[in-house]
This record gives sequence, C-alpha cells and structure tokens, in this order.
Amino acid sequence: MDTDITQTTPVNSQPATSTVRWGSVALFILFAFAISWAIWLGLAALGVSFTVRVSIGMFGPALSAVLVRLIRREGFGDAGLRLRARRRKGAWRMYVAAYLVPPIIIALSIGFVILVGLQHWAFAQNMQAMGTAITKALSSTGQSLPKGFTTPQLVVIDLVAQVALAFTFGIPFNMIFTFGEEFGWRGYLLPRLAPLGGVPAAILTGVVWGLWHAPLIILYGYNYPGHPLLGVGMMVVFTVALGMIFAWLRFRSGSIWPSTLAHAAINAQAGFGALLLSPADSLLRAPIGLIGLVPMIVFAVWLAVTGRLRANADQLAPTIKPASL
Repeated sequence: MDTDITQTTPVNSQPATSTVRWGSVALFILFAFAISWAIWLGLAALGVSFTVRVSIGMFGPALSAVLVRLIRREGFGDAGLRLRARRRKGAWRMYVAAYLVPPIIIALSIGFVILVGLQHWAFAQNMQAMGTAITKALSSTGQSLPKGFTTPQLVVIDLVAQVALAFTFGIPFNMIFTFGEEFGWRGYLLPRLAPLGGVPAAILTGVVWGLWHAPLIILYGYNYPGHPLLGVGMMVVFTVALGMIFAWLRFRSGSIWPSTLAHAAINAQAGFGALLLSPADSLLRAPIGLIGLVPMIVFAVWLAVTGRLRANADQLAPTIKPASL
C-alpha cells in the first residue's frame, strides 16, 4: 500500500531531484507491449475467443508495472493503492465523479452526433432488430419462446437487464479487468512522467495507451472495423482525451481506484450509442469516433486549461535512485 505523504506541492515546484526516469519508462513500455501482445497473438493462435484473450491481455500493464518496480527496486509507495491519499481534500468526490462523468459524457456524445446530423435516434429500429436476432437465435437451436412471453417482452427484459448491469454489477465486474490497465498506466507510467508536468504526462500516457491497442485494431478491427491504420490514430485521440480525465481523477484523489472505476464504467456503458443511434462510420460515430468524442475532448481541454491536471508530491516517483538496468 502507499506510504503516507502529506505534501501537496504542484509538479512544477518539485525539486530538481524529481526527474523522469526514462530507463524505467522504456522498460515498462517494453514489458507492457510485449506481455499483452504475446497474450493476444498467442491465444489467437490457440483458438481462444477474442473476448477472453483481450480480457487476459488487459493485465499486461499491471504485470509490467510489478516487474519494473521489482527489477528497478522502486517499491510501491507511489502506486496509488490506497483509496485516497491522506490529507487530500475532496478525494472522495473523485469516486462520485468517476461514476457520473462517463455516462454524462456518453449522453453528451449521443446528443452531439444527433445535433450535427451524423447519426439519428433509432431506438425503435434497434429494438426491432434485437427482437429479430432473438427469434433467429431461438430458431437456430430449435427452441421456442418461453411460455407466456412474446418477443417484444423478451427484448424489453434484455434491454432493462443491460442498462441495469451497466450502472450496477457490470461496473465492479469490469473493474477486475480495468485494474490490470490502470495499475500500469495511472499507477506506474503517469507518476513516472509527472515531473514533465501534469498535462504532458497525461498526454504521453494516453499516446502509449492508445498505441498499445494497435494489434487488436489492425488485425481484428477492434473499435474501428474497416480502418486498420486510421483506427490506431483514432484510438490514440480517444485514449489521450480519456487519459486526461483519468489523470485528473488520479491526481485529485491520490489513488488509482477512481480511474479504475471510471474505466470500468466507460467499458460497461459505451455500447449505449449502438443501442440508441443509427449506424455511422466507426471513425466518426458516438461515443468514440472523432465527432462523438467532441464532448470528451472539450472536457479534457477544460481540465487542462483550468489547472486541474497537476500532480502532487505523493504522485511523483520516489527520489531514491533505482538500480541500473
């Protein structure tokens, strides 16, 4: 768990001994990419399903962080494992923000693409398509509708279950996997880059995070089907904007748990766009295409220009010199 640090000095006021340890950063990135990519590609060769291998690979950054901390003898004092840093005012509010900000941003994204005419409200059509899919699935297995139920009733039950899970049990379940990323990205890389300043650290962390997804996008069309190369660039735009929001949660709370919570909420609720809207190009649509990302980007820029992306002393890497590579 974190050691008790009580200073709250901004990054730019840190003593000269607080410098970026580029050797540690490079080693972490190398391990994170190698571990996750090996899992994704190796399990694909073994015929493991996409969802399973992606979920397992999410633990690559966490494993990388553990390995580098041990190899470089850096300890875990800045890992953010406490629920909040001591004497951090308003830290608990970050948990409320972590729960509320994702659905608000997704709702704004949906509203924005409708406003500009990129997509339109298609809830009824999507429900009809869901009913057709349920009927076909039952027919293909030789089953019939449960006694006393109609197809529209099953669609409503399925919809209510999806929405309920996305705001309740789906979030803590997803946190099991998003911790695998957040312990690496916000628990290790962000504090190591924090001496550069909160905004540059958040942006660089977001770039690395986005590029880490490259094999999934290039080979399997993850998030941006049909755009293997532009999809990687779009993913970087998305992770930089989202990474700035997660950095705000991390810096203000002194903990990785708010960003882990928000990451889980995003994963659980991102499908609402497909549920409510008409189809559109994956590079543009809500909530993670370029047009759909406008509300998130605006919020991220606001956090930066209002000085909310400043790390405190307890979020910088300890100044004890680590072992050499």
